[in-house]
Formats: sequence, structure tokens, C-alpha cells
Amino acid sequence: MPDLINENKVVVNIFGEEYPIIGDNDPDYIYRVAEYVDARMKEVAGMSRSKARDKLAILTAMSIASELKEKSDALEVIEKQQGGLLDNLLSRLDKALLENPSE
Repeated sequence: MPDLINENKVVVNIFGEEYPIIGDNDPDYIYRVAEYVDARMKEVAGMSRSKARDKLAILTAMSIASELKEKSDALEVIEKQQGGLLDNLLSRLDKALLENPSE
């Protein structure tokens, strides 16, 4: 049976190397992600004493993963805060409805 997923193939350039990428995301999105990774690799290379491509890739992956983890942790805190606010609001609404039932 043929695969019904709409796949896009794009060739991106990351740190001077071309990589063919096949995915079901919009090609513009794939290019933007590749540009981000390329920029981060160049940034890490500028700060690192190592010039080995594999080490720079690992350091870049660690940097991006750290950024993602920080944002994920911050989002979790916000979700908990919002959940608490929603619970409080629902409790107040329940109390108000019990005190003033509509007739």
C-alpha cells in the first residue's frame, strides 16, 4: 500500500555541509529550523576551542536541548499556575451559584 503521508524533500546547509531532509513539514519550516541550527553551530564554534565538527555538533545539541528544557520547565510552571487560578475561579463560581441560585 502506498504511503499517504505528504513528504517534502529539501536540501539544507548546516555548518558548510548539505543535508537532504525528508519530512512532512512545510519546506519553509524545515529551512527555518536548519537556519537556526546553523546559526547555533556557528555561535558554539565561535566560543569553543574545539574545531572538530562532531564535538561542535554535540555541544550545539546540548545547548539547544538546554534551551528547550528551560522553556519546557517554565511552561510547566505557568501551566500549574494557570491550573491553580482556574481551580480558584471555579470554586468561587460554585460558591456564588450556591449562594445565589437562579430561579
